[in-house]
Amino acid sequence: MARAKSIPIREALRKLFPAMFLMALARSSGAVVRVRQVSPTDLFWTLVLGFGLGRERTIAALRRVYEKTSGQTIEESSFYDRFTGGLAKMLKAAVGHALNNSLGVGRALQGALTPFSDVLLTDSTVVRLHDMLAPAFAACRTNHTKAALKAHVVMSVTGEGKQSVKITGERAHDGPVLHVGKWVRDRLFLFDLGYFRYQLFACIGRNGGYFLTRLKANANPLIVRLNRVHRGRAVPVVGARLRDCVDRLQREVLDVDVNVRFERRSYAGRARRDTAQLRVIGIRDPRTGDYHFYVTNIPPEKLAAEDVRATYALRWQVELLFKELKQSYRLDQMPSRKRHIVEALLYAAILTLVVSRRLLDLVRQRLKGLEHRLPAQRWANVFASVAGELLRIVIRPLREVEDLARKIGVLMIHEAVDPRKARAGLLEAVEGRTHRYRA
Repeated sequence: MARAKSIPIREALRKLFPAMFLMALARSSGAVVRVRQVSPTDLFWTLVLGFGLGRERTIAALRRVYEKTSGQTIEESSFYDRFTGGLAKMLKAAVGHALNNSLGVGRALQGALTPFSDVLLTDSTVVRLHDMLAPAFAACRTNHTKAALKAHVVMSVTGEGKQSVKITGERAHDGPVLHVGKWVRDRLFLFDLGYFRYQLFACIGRNGGYFLTRLKANANPLIVRLNRVHRGRAVPVVGARLRDCVDRLQREVLDVDVNVRFERRSYAGRARRDTAQLRVIGIRDPRTGDYHFYVTNIPPEKLAAEDVRATYALRWQVELLFKELKQSYRLDQMPSRKRHIVEALLYAAILTLVVSRRLLDLVRQRLKGLEHRLPAQRWANVFASVAGELLRIVIRPLREVEDLARKIGVLMIHEAVDPRKARAGLLEAVEGRTHRYRA
C-alpha cells in the first residue's frame, strides 16, 4: 500500500524562522539580554502557534501553553516580564522579514490579469483596545470605544510584490498612510474609496503602475473621448460632464476618457493645480438600473470594460484576510492596557498568518492541479484546529514528534481540499472571466 502524502512541517517552519535568526533578532531588538528560564525561540513559537489553545488569547493562557509544550514550570512574573518593547520590535522585524513571498498564490497571473505582473490590494481593519490606550490609539466613536487601532495592510496576490503592515490610531485616514514608489511598476493596485486621491493616482502613474477603484459620487469629470462607439442615435457625451448626461444614457457599458483637475502637494507653502486624463467605466447594475462607475489609468487594450467589475471584486481578498486574522487567529483579542503588549500580540497574529500560508504553499505543491480547491478560509480552519500540535512539532525534539509531524501533514492535506469540485476560487474566476457579479 502506498504511503499517504505528507508535508515537511518541522523543516519548513524552522527554515522560515531559523533558531539562530530568532536569537540574533531577540538580542538586536533588546527582547533578551541573556537567556534565562524562558527561551526566546520557544516564546516566539508559542506566541505564533499558541493562539488556539484556551477560550481567549491572554498572557496567562499563553504561559500555560508554553509550560505544557516546553515541559517547564515557570513563575508568572518571569513569563510576563518577557513582554517588553523589545519583544514587540523583535516580532515587527520578523514580520518584515517574512511577509515577502508568504501571502500570495505563488504563481504568475493568468487570463484577464495576464497584462499585469501582480495585483496589489490595500485596506485597513480596526481593532478595539482597552480605554487606557486612548492617548496612543484614539478611536473615532468615543461614545462606546475610547481606544482602537488600525492595521493598514498592503497585500500581493501573487506573493512576489511588496507587502507591508502599518499600525496607526483609528482616526488616521487611510489615504495618507499609503506611500507608493517604483515598486508599483507594471502592477495593478486595487483599493476602495478611502484611498481616493487624484494625487495618489498621478503618483502611481508616474511610477509605471496601474490602479482601479470606484469613482466618488460627487466626482463630475469632463468627458473628452469615447473608448467605445455605439451604433444608432447614441446620446453625445464628449464635452459633457459625466453626471450631467448619465440619466439620458441607455447603453449597458460606458467607457470614456475624462479630464480631472486637482491640487498637488504643497512645497515651500505653495500649492499648484494640475490636470490628469483618466479612464472612467460605467457598468449598469442589472438589479437597480443604475451605473456603477470605476476610475482607472488602465488602457482599454490591457483591460476590457467588461472585465473591470470582476477585477475590482478581487479586492475582496484583503477583506477575507482580515476575516481570517480575526476569526481564526484572534487578532481582535487584545487583553492588555499596555501599548507594547498590544503591538506584540498584533504582530504575532500576522506571523501566524505567514506561517499558515507557508504550510498552505507546501500543500499546494503536493496537490498539483487541485489548487483551485484549496480555499483560504477552509485552510484557516484546518490550520487553527492543529495549531497546538504544530507548536509541539516545532519546539520538541525530533525523536518525540517525528511520527506526529507525519500524521498532521497527512491530515492537513486531506482536510484542505474542498469537496465541491465545481467551485472555483475568486482569483481563478476573475482570471477565467467566470466571476458572477452579485448586487
